[in-house]
Amino acid sequence: MSLDALARCCPTWAEFRSVHAREAEIDVVAVRSSKALTRVFQLRAVSLGGEIIVSERSVGSTLPACCPERHINRGGSFCIGLRAGEGITDETAPAWWTKLHAFALWQETAEETGFWPSEAQLSHGEAGEIELAAENAADQLGLRAAYREAVAFDTGVIAFGVRRINAKTGMLRNGRSACICGRTDRRGRPLLRRDCHDNGLGCPIIFEHRRRVLVDDFWRTLRGRVSCCGTMRECPLRTGDATTDDGRKLHAAETHEGAIGGEA
Repeated sequence: MSLDALARCCPTWAEFRSVHAREAEIDVVAVRSSKALTRVFQLRAVSLGGEIIVSERSVGSTLPACCPERHINRGGSFCIGLRAGEGITDETAPAWWTKLHAFALWQETAEETGFWPSEAQLSHGEAGEIELAAENAADQLGLRAAYREAVAFDTGVIAFGVRRINAKTGMLRNGRSACICGRTDRRGRPLLRRDCHDNGLGCPIIFEHRRRVLVDDFWRTLRGRVSCCGTMRECPLRTGDATTDDGRKLHAAETHEGAIGGEA
């Protein structure tokens, strides 16, 4: 079982205690790059439907009971990475522990600075899958940096293209023109805007538009149901915050790159 696989490779910075076949207690003290130790995180891991779900044993005791910006879902479960808890085996269990260690470190950073670490940023919910697809498509075109710029600051060529999308169709206007992303066919001819996304590789501009729609929907479903925990300096759930719904900064004070993170 998944919990057995985790128990067999439990690292030295964690203590694993089996409660029964589908539940375990885990105490974590992560090691910072400075060799200093984090707080003790007293966690509960449950195997449910082929997935490992991890949370604090007493939800809200050390971390917020719910904070999407800190990747803590409603109910207190953690999102330590995209699909991180699914189908854990002896081969994948070490990666799960690595993600849990990183998650503990990121929680300390969030607690101390009020910001989620830039290297751990990934859109919430289904938008995370789209963001990874968009980044892959952009990378194929040599536009990875431009894509991260669009996500963080709404500037650059990808963001320029998003503003030229028809909101009703989700496609770029002027479909007979060459696509703004610059993708070409096998003969080096520019792909038309109407054809670019359907060529099997995807258009990063179309992906980014879809990501923003999904993130807007994510926050909209939470409003009125989840209150801001007040631990983060910027949060779309807090009135008068300095971010848009999709998490793009209204100011460009610092660079945010990376695409690690998860669902919440």
